[in-house]
Amino acid sequence: MSNIKMREIFRALFLLFCIEFAFLTEPPCVIELECAECIPDNMPLVTSPRAANGSVLVPAGAALQLSCGAGRLLAYPLRSALAAVCEAGRFRVQDDGALRHLLELGCQENVFEDALHSVEFCASPLQGRVYRTMEPDSQGSRHLAALCFDEDRGVTTFAHATDAPGNALRLPPHDERGAPLSLFGNFNRMFDASTRDAAEKLHSDDERTNRRLRELLKHERVSLADQTLTSARLLSPRYYEDQNARVTEFVSNKAIVWRSVAAGNLRHLQRDVARLLRAAGRRGALHVFAGTHGAGALRTAHGRAPLLLRGGRFPVPRYVWTVVYDERSARALAVAVLNDPFVAVSEIRESVFCESACGRVPWLHELRRARNYESPLYGLAFCCEVHNFTAAVPEMPAGALAAVPPGERGMLTELYT
Repeated sequence: MSNIKMREIFRALFLLFCIEFAFLTEPPCVIELECAECIPDNMPLVTSPRAANGSVLVPAGAALQLSCGAGRLLAYPLRSALAAVCEAGRFRVQDDGALRHLLELGCQENVFEDALHSVEFCASPLQGRVYRTMEPDSQGSRHLAALCFDEDRGVTTFAHATDAPGNALRLPPHDERGAPLSLFGNFNRMFDASTRDAAEKLHSDDERTNRRLRELLKHERVSLADQTLTSARLLSPRYYEDQNARVTEFVSNKAIVWRSVAAGNLRHLQRDVARLLRAAGRRGALHVFAGTHGAGALRTAHGRAPLLLRGGRFPVPRYVWTVVYDERSARALAVAVLNDPFVAVSEIRESVFCESACGRVPWLHELRRARNYESPLYGLAFCCEVHNFTAAVPEMPAGALAAVPPGERGMLTELYT
């Protein structure tokens, strides 16, 4: 073999080594799905690799697949999907070789949709809603949650999710074409314009919400101490697989709660439910219902002042609750969180409407830790037999739990799936 050929071989091997070394030393591309400023307004689905802990990690040199489902990319109006390679923290689009920031690769519309839909146990005048992702071509849509919304009061009464693979919710037979296919198409039927504007402001800006609260109470003799209001999700992102957690960002999935309750027992409860869903193995047998009940009020010198944040609507709910139903064993458990850190000791008995079983439910790990579930400051939590619960909380559809035996036999104290 001639020296010239040997030099060419060594040169090729050296170039290959340099390329591999560059890929090994270059930083990966990290997509922070929970950072609104870090991703496009309409973030595509990343079909490879999968997300974990709220972010997608793409090694340098690895290919990334982006999909807008049935929609189109903003920068490539004729394309619904594209492939790109991670390069120096950005993405080299394989079709045209352009090096683009992720913010340039958004979809024309949101991949996830909050749409009007018929929902079991949600009758007029309440509105049925579904969260769904529109699949490409003729694959239809995948329903990720069903909700029942009270537009008169400006609050969701219940929401429903499942542990099925892909979080696909089974719904009764229906004509998908009968439901509007875009949020724009049913904008005024979900919330009228003023309701949507008010809801977005209340749930996106805690400072503005608390200024409004102080204004409403400025003529009352009431002390809030250090308590403030914040927005909390009814269905937690932890209940969802991969990027489907983003559907919980819709405003109709949110309620206004006291901050110590949101950071306390409501958070503990949702983490325990998420752990239970993972333990069930994503077999589609566990159902989670979550909702609100009643309107909170504060004691003032002039009596009880209801907490209605805008025009006699948008209540700060008195209770935020969760029901977990194991379809295979026909067992269920209801957990209510009292959204009132100011409740007096003399008022606790009338606020707890069932004999609590939280102390003997081992899967409530975080909620039971240090018995904080008994503390009103963090949101007094109590666990009910579901038929007693639905008698007191009509927002939870009793028909969904018809197969659950009454009494102890129907209580989900252990995972039976």
